Amino acid sequence: MKYLRRTYWCHADHSGAGVGSVVLNDVITDSPGIAVEWVRESVRAVSVALDRETFHAVWGWLGDHRAVEAAVIELRRGKPYTFTAATPATKWTWTAYPVSVLPLMSICPRTTSRPPIRELATAGASGTPP
Repeated sequence: MKYLRRTYWCHADHSGAGVGSVVLNDVITDSPGIAVEWVRESVRAVSVALDRETFHAVWGWLGDHRAVEAAVIELRRGKPYTFTAATPATKWTWTAYPVSVLPLMSICPRTTSRPPIRELATAGASGTPP
């Protein structure tokens, strides 16, 4: 029996005022460790725009290596991992979602004389979620 390959889609959402010029791109990876590292790096990038209390809470989380290990384990078990930082003006949420990727390496039949399509872009290659 074949299984679909597991990948991880990492995404950040924010709402409210005070976001500034911080722009975070979504990421797709096949490693739960890299997914959690993306969340951590994205949180670190936004931390400078947070109020003092939230900044200290975020840096406490960034220093918690057991939380990192727990997040990787949860992703491996197929559960999404979410981290949220909220200020009075803004709420940030980072999530790493486990997703399955369909194999897209088959020949598509054609009725014309053009050669068949052998490869399609992998999930998320166009910058959209899988």
